[in-house]
Amino acid sequence: MIELKRTAQERLLGRRVDAILTTTDSGGFAGRRVLITGGGGSVGSELARQVAGCLPAQLVLFDHAEYNLFRIEAELREMFPALPLSVCLGDVSRAVDITAACHEAQPHIVFHAAAYKHVTLAEKSVVAAARTNVLGTVQTLKAAREVGARFVFISSDKAAESRSVMGATKRFAELVTLDRSTPGCPTMVTRFGNILGSSGSVVEIMLRCVERGRPVPVTDPNATRFFMTGEEAASLVMKAAQIGQGGEVFWLDMGEPVRIGDLVERLITHATPKGAPRVPIETIGLRPGEKVREELTNQGLEMKRTAHHRIWRARQQEVPRLEVYRALRRLTRACAKGDTAGALNAIRLAVSDYVPSNAVLELAGVGRGFSRAGGAEAPPYDRRRG
Repeated sequence: MIELKRTAQERLLGRRVDAILTTTDSGGFAGRRVLITGGGGSVGSELARQVAGCLPAQLVLFDHAEYNLFRIEAELREMFPALPLSVCLGDVSRAVDITAACHEAQPHIVFHAAAYKHVTLAEKSVVAAARTNVLGTVQTLKAAREVGARFVFISSDKAAESRSVMGATKRFAELVTLDRSTPGCPTMVTRFGNILGSSGSVVEIMLRCVERGRPVPVTDPNATRFFMTGEEAASLVMKAAQIGQGGEVFWLDMGEPVRIGDLVERLITHATPKGAPRVPIETIGLRPGEKVREELTNQGLEMKRTAHHRIWRARQQEVPRLEVYRALRRLTRACAKGDTAGALNAIRLAVSDYVPSNAVLELAGVGRGFSRAGGAEAPPYDRRRG
């Protein structure tokens, strides 16, 4: 995660960045036990910082990345020496790992931020993305329900009208999350776009190019993306966790989408040392799985205001349970065998509006005719026939 001062954040976003979490909000986490998966990642670590400041009874960070976990643990122990903090190395897709962590911590709330998030890498690693993003969510859900915890799934704008493996696996995980909500163990989804300066983000790549005096690669100057700061995202997720009743999708208002061409011009201006030449921009074109414009909602979701002006609530239409769980069984078998085509088939069965890229179809060894019916060159899937 790149450290950007508030003035730099506002300059890049073209809008004000306001503090969101109130004293009342913080009080809702005081004395509570909180577990965060992906606790060393960009979103998970910012959630950890903000939850830590709310005086929880215990904070547990779960992550498979040893170095990331080491860094956030050291930071939190320095910032909050009295914080009851535990860290746990493990993989969310391994039931024994996440179940043991939940049973030991007995959390009141589980924030599930663990995921493979990079679109281009997920396009090349369908099985790995599906195993973590979908099956990892299933295992974390099961573990959270066993201890009666409230479950908050951190999703993405790329889950809307998915055109990437990353987005489709996130949508698949959303469907399972929403279907498993009960009054005793409410589950909810929070959906937002890009975190400004997150690890591996476009901002990190652009800044590195400017620092080294190299041309800045831009996929499409006219492409637009939603951006918010890590602090904003974490605060809104925490607020949504408290107002959610279960079975909802919460859309976090990120302001107007930012044109990538405008963002890179602002970033070059911000990062170029005084007197140094301005680096050029190099247009490289959209990569497989990327869209010109991202959306935070559609899929028949009816958006309604909440008590906070930057959080919208959507009640999900009825989840196609039979298809989702049939797809989940297929996905489990495919991931166990390392079967890319089988995993892609299962994802497409669950996520009806997912349109795979040509690159991922070629990777799976199938053509455009590959369908939910289960094979290459099969006739188009007909929902009425199942």
